[in-house]
Amino acid sequence: MAAQNPTKVRLAETEIEIWPNDVAVQDWVEPNVKIAVFNDTAAFHSRLVERTLALESDPALAKPFPGYAGSAKVYHLERWDCPEAELIHRRAIELFKRSLGTQNAAVDLSWANIYREGDYCLPHSHVRATASIVYFLELGLDPGSDSASGDAGQGRFCFADPRLKVCCREEEHAMTTPGGPTACNGMMIMFPGKIVHMVDVFKRPGPRITLSWNVNEYPVPGSPFPE
Repeated sequence: MAAQNPTKVRLAETEIEIWPNDVAVQDWVEPNVKIAVFNDTAAFHSRLVERTLALESDPALAKPFPGYAGSAKVYHLERWDCPEAELIHRRAIELFKRSLGTQNAAVDLSWANIYREGDYCLPHSHVRATASIVYFLELGLDPGSDSASGDAGQGRFCFADPRLKVCCREEEHAMTTPGGPTACNGMMIMFPGKIVHMVDVFKRPGPRITLSWNVNEYPVPGSPFPE
C-alpha cells in the first residue's frame, strides 16, 4: 500500500524529494510574497517541457480562458499523466502549506502558460484564490541573459499593485513602478491571489513556460472557469 503522505515522487531514473532539505521558503521584498528555488531541475525539466508542449494540442486540457491576452494555456496538471508534473504540483501544495502553516490545501485550478514571440499577459488578479503560485519552468532566454536587467522583451513577471510598497516608490498607494523578483528556472513564487500582476511582452522565439496554481485551504464551490 502506498504511503498516504509520500515524501518522494518516482521519475524515470530515480526518486526525487517533494521538498528537498536544502530548499527554504523566503520572503521577497514584500512579506506576503514567498519564494523557493529548487536546484534539482536538471533531473526533470526537459521532460516536463516536452510534456507541456505536447499537451498544447490536447482539446481536453488546452482551453480558451477569456479575459487575458497572450499565452496559450494547458490546464489541470494533476491530469497530465506525467510524474514530473506530479512532482511540481506537490511542491506547489507544499509551498502553500509551509507558508501558511496549515495542513490543508485545495487546488482550485492549475495550468501551464506557454509564451511565444509577441505574447504577454495584461495586469490582472485571480479570483477564487487565497494564494496564487507561479513556477518558472523555462524562461526562454538566451544563455547568459539577465532577467533582472530591465531589458524589454524578456517576458518579465511583475507586480503592479498599489497595495504593495515596492510598487509605490514615489507616493503611497500610487502604483508607479511595476516590479518583481529576479526569475530563474526552478523558482516558485507565492502571493495573495488578489494582488495585481502581469507579464511583459515576450520578444524572443521561446517558448517561455510557467506553471500556475490557485490554492485555498478548503475547496471553493462551483467551477473555476467563467461561464
